[in-house]
This record gives sequence, C-alpha cells and structure tokens, in this order.
Amino acid sequence: MKNLIIAVLLLATLSVGYVAATAKLRMSLTGLEGKSEKLSRGDLTIPINATGEVKPSRRVEIKSEASGEVIEIAKRAGDRVRVGDLLIRLQRDDEQRSVDRARQELEIAAARLEEARLALLQARTIDTERARADIGQYTANVELARFRKQKIEDLPEHQRNAEEVLQRQTTLQTQVAQLDIARLAYDHIVNIAIPTAEQKVAQATANYETSKTTLGDAEKRLSKTDVVSPIEGVLADIRTQIGEVIQGGKTTLTGGTVLAVVLDADTPIVRTEVDESDIGRVLKIAPPWATPGRPEDVKVPRDFRAAAADLEHLPAVTVDAFRDEEFAGVVERIYPEPKNLSGVVTYLVDVVIISDNRGKLLPGMRADVRFTSEHAENVVLCPNEAIREGPGGDLGVHIPKPGGSPDERPTQFVACRFGLDNGNYSEVLDGLQEGAVVYTVLPERSQREERRDRRR
Repeated sequence: MKNLIIAVLLLATLSVGYVAATAKLRMSLTGLEGKSEKLSRGDLTIPINATGEVKPSRRVEIKSEASGEVIEIAKRAGDRVRVGDLLIRLQRDDEQRSVDRARQELEIAAARLEEARLALLQARTIDTERARADIGQYTANVELARFRKQKIEDLPEHQRNAEEVLQRQTTLQTQVAQLDIARLAYDHIVNIAIPTAEQKVAQATANYETSKTTLGDAEKRLSKTDVVSPIEGVLADIRTQIGEVIQGGKTTLTGGTVLAVVLDADTPIVRTEVDESDIGRVLKIAPPWATPGRPEDVKVPRDFRAAAADLEHLPAVTVDAFRDEEFAGVVERIYPEPKNLSGVVTYLVDVVIISDNRGKLLPGMRADVRFTSEHAENVVLCPNEAIREGPGGDLGVHIPKPGGSPDERPTQFVACRFGLDNGNYSEVLDGLQEGAVVYTVLPERSQREERRDRRR
C-alpha cells in the first residue's frame, strides 16, 4: 500500500512538471517565432458606453380624495391592474354625512336665492309702479292747487278772502312737497333699492353655486371611497392596511397620504448619464424628436417600435440580471441641463426599451447602455496589437518578409493608413488587403532589430 502511494505521488509530480515544461516551451517558441494573425473583413463600430437605471415610463402615486377607514384591500403588490380596477375600499359613513350636510346647505342657499329674486322682482315692478303712480297723482294735485290759487288771486281785491288765499297757498305748498317726496321715493327705488336687490341676488346666486360645487365635491369624494387604478400597469406597492383611518387629500395640507403606487412598466426606459465628452456624438445620432429645443413641427412618436424601423444602430442595453441578453432601445429624450458631481459633468438621456424581451426588466436595475456613434461595414480589420510605429514615424504593421527563411522568420514593415478604431481593431484604409498576415507579437530576432534601430 505504501509503495502504491509513493508511485501515485511520483506520477503526479511528473505530470505537473510536464505541464510546466510544456507551457514554458510554448512561451519560448512564441517568443522565438512570434505571433501572427490573418486580416479579415467585418463591421466596425465605435461605441459610447454609459450607465443608467431602469425606470417605468410612468409612475403614479395614488392618494385618496375621500376620508374613512380602510375596509378592503383588493389587490396585492405585483398584481397587474387595468384602468378602473378596485385597489382599496374605504368606509362610506364619513363621506355620506358630508354629502347630506352639503345637500341641506344647497337647499338653504336655493331658498335664499329665490327670496332675493322675489325682492328684486317686487322692486322692479310693484314698488316702481307705485312710485310712478304717486308722482302722477301728486303732479295732478299740484296743478289743481296751483289753478285754484291762481283763480283766487285773479279776483278783484275786494272779493278776495285773506284766509282763503292763505289756505290755497298752503295747499299748493303741501302738494309740491308731496310731489318732491314721491320723486325722491322713485329715485331711491331706481338708484338704491333695485341695485341693492340685484346685488343680493348675485350674492345669493354665488352662495348657491358654491353650495352646489360643495355638494358635487362631497358626492365625488363619496364615489372615491373606492380607490381604483388610473392607469394600466403593475401594482408596485400598497401603503395602507385594513383598519387604518385615511384623511382625504381635500382636508389635509399635504394633499393626503399615498395609498398605492402603480407603474406603467410595459414600456420601460433607461435613464442613463452620458459624459460631457460623449454627449456631442450622442446628439449627432439621436433622432430629431430627442434633441433639446426641437422644432415645434417635430413630434415625439407614440409608437417607438414603429419609429425605430427608420433608424439605424439603435442603442443596446444590458443588465447584470440577464448578462447573455441585449435589449434594443430608442433615444427618447436628451435633457439639456447637466449634472455636476465633484467636477464630473454628465447629461441625462432617456432610452425607451422596445425589444420583445423588455418585460424582463424591473425598475431599479442598473443598466449599461452602448450607443453606436460611428460605423463602418465590410471593411478590412487589423488588430491593434499589430499596429506599430515604423522607422520613419509612420504607422503600419510587420508582415512576414517574402522569400525569408522559415528558421530566421524575417519581417517587413508596411506603412498603412487606418480609419476607425474601437479599441481592439482598426479599419485599414490603405496598405493591406484582406487575408494578409500581420504579426501581433514580433519574432525574437525582429524584436532585437527593432530595439537596435530605436537606439540608433
């Protein structure tokens, strides 16, 4: 048994030594022979990377307009709800009493309005006509008294009776005074009584309308004892419990307590922060409706999925929860006001998720967003590891020297012109063709020659 254990340990030691020696030999061969790669064609994109957070397109906090005790909770957090679905039911007693009280106040206001209207009608008709009649009567009396006074004054002096003359004079003055009083009464009715009655009617009408509005509000609050969902979405949270007494938003300074939160998560968005150095390129590729200060005739589409059919290179979104999946999006809005945190300036960009797998995204998930700012299709790609500076200062690559000895592996520098660079590969504009072999790691001899040339 002891000999078997020793044999196993010896075999394991030999195996480890063999692996280490093989790896060292492979590294040695790589250093001697170099490492090469064949150029191929492909698409090249220059990404702009940003991070953000998944948010619902709408988040509605539901407050109760009514007051009362919670007697039923019809839905739970996570349930899908439609417009009008019952979420919470309150006891109706408090709001019913408010309706009854408001209805009584409306009846009183209606009676006072009717009383004011009748008073105005009387002032405009009966009182006015009576005053006009009094004026007519006293005007006739004045004319009669003046006639009688004049008649006695026209008699010869010896036929006049001093007492009768005085009586006729007094009668005329009395009738004139009565006429003046009648005219003053008429003016009072026209200029004071009627306007006052009209004002009382206006005031009573306003009180009536206020009472009617109060009743309408009370009836509305009574109907709001059934708290329903205003939108279609997912119930995110219920913030009350059975037995809790709720104060309505109309009776509190804070506008009421939040009872539930509903999210419209069918069209999630990612609110991402783009660095100030990249926002210019994002603006160039953003659709016209997303740019700040867009023209008035440019409207935000209602269907982003349909609008995306006319766009190229849509933003790609990934989240840690689903690392093997990508979510396609459309830039909805670029906010013009920057955020400045410790000297780092960023701009908020909303990306609407439109891909079919968007239902997997949950609010609050951290997301990585990749915008494609520049793109080249079907171009010759060169690994950046192969790009070097040549003897003349030009950029280029080393390729196997034609006719060179396989043992020596000589190389030849080829100056090239490069285009887009995504950090791993560069677009070859001139100097090399598809299929060319370039060295990403130079053979040992070429490395020595390169070092010697640099020293010179």
